[in-house]
Amino acid sequence: MSRAPADPREALRKAVAGGRDSLASLSRMLGHADGYLHRFIHSGVPIALCAEDHRYLAAYFGLTERELGIRDLWCDQH
Repeated sequence: MSRAPADPREALRKAVAGGRDSLASLSRMLGHADGYLHRFIHSGVPIALCAEDHRYLAAYFGLTERELGIRDLWCDQH
């Protein structure tokens, strides 16, 4: 198994595809406009999610931050 973090866009896309929530509803849950996560996945904007949004989404999907692709050297590496 690779110890490198997942690609955050692909990891989020897979998590959303496996669930019942839309990108728009998840964007609203984070307090952003409906297209926020769609733009992140498909257009690369923003370059990275803020740590708080990333942490919230990881917890929501039952993933570690690393499984959701965080690139922070200080995150939990297990």
